[in-house]
Amino acid sequence: MTLDGGKTWSRQDNQPTAQFYHVIADNRTPYYIYGAQQDNSTVAIASRSDEGVIDRPDWYPVGGGEAGYIAPYPPDPNIVYAADYEGLITRYDKHNGQLRNITNQTRLSDAGGAAPLEHRFQWTSPVMISPHDPETLYHAGERLFKTTDGGVHWEAISPDLTRNDKSKQQPSGGSITIDDSGTEYYDTIFALAESPLSKGVIWAGNG
Repeated sequence: MTLDGGKTWSRQDNQPTAQFYHVIADNRTPYYIYGAQQDNSTVAIASRSDEGVIDRPDWYPVGGGEAGYIAPYPPDPNIVYAADYEGLITRYDKHNGQLRNITNQTRLSDAGGAAPLEHRFQWTSPVMISPHDPETLYHAGERLFKTTDGGVHWEAISPDLTRNDKSKQQPSGGSITIDDSGTEYYDTIFALAESPLSKGVIWAGNG
């Protein structure tokens, strides 16, 4: 950034240039905040440090992508589940630096529309760890999916919860350039929450 017509410039890495989609905190002390940044990476960042400032060593990427929800694993926040568009979801283990793709979607569908897909996942498809069982991870497409082994196996625990209107699942954009990367997908679950009082009582909002 310059304030004098280009005579002097500030450094690029001290500017708050990213827009966050969703944020969540873990339960360590001091707690970390996690978020996915538009046109950027995901990030975990300390809420405070012993140095009096929060600096570059106090944050790191946690997998997933620019659009997704993030779910730190409560027993060990060094393990993080992070999502991205069209159903991509990863498991990041900071202990060894391993980033593993645990997607339960068979293929991405850029420029193809959602109609022919087996499952439909929105640009910001919800990912959530159960407040009753940290081993239970939910991922929402047109139906709700669950894994209890870190994404090795997934099962659908609901039917299609949308209208499944194929006319709303076609590629969007013009005849020259198709604008179709998951942002435009309808008939998907957009919001998800599990009752903090009743295990297995889950609310889902779709569009």
